[in-house]
Amino acid sequence: MSDLKLTVLYGTETGNCEGLAKKVAAKGEKNGVAVELVNLAEYSADQLATIENPALVIISTWDDGAPPPKCVKFCNELFASSADLSKLEYTVLALGDTEYPLFCECGKKIDAKLSELGAKCIMPRTDMGAEFMVNYIGWSKNFWKTMKGVFGVGAA
Repeated sequence: MSDLKLTVLYGTETGNCEGLAKKVAAKGEKNGVAVELVNLAEYSADQLATIENPALVIISTWDDGAPPPKCVKFCNELFASSADLSKLEYTVLALGDTEYPLFCECGKKIDAKLSELGAKCIMPRTDMGAEFMVNYIGWSKNFWKTMKGVFGVGAA
């Protein structure tokens, strides 16, 4: 068993990102990782500086490049922030629709802003379209392999 904790922050409108967050949590618990699920609709960007463990942001893009409507407040706070996030280690899993020119734009903006605020990216952002459930399996294997390499977490 590991004493590692993972914070999974998700932003969703239709429930897809929440569903993936729950899948990550189930796999984490199987790997002995305590997973905290956080709905970005109920979270302040200021709270990011208090996270003392790896974080995974799973967020969708709504309409043409916008955050999910329930997450606009969080995203606006983050994009306006000048907080020091140098202690935060993160990765982003972005969902979107390839029919839109700004495919996964919200996830791209969050990734860029976290980096700008000093957060350390532990795995490159992954962008997924409509086939996200098919692509999730490979992403999950890569994510837990990365977690094992960086933090010594088992990959069950």
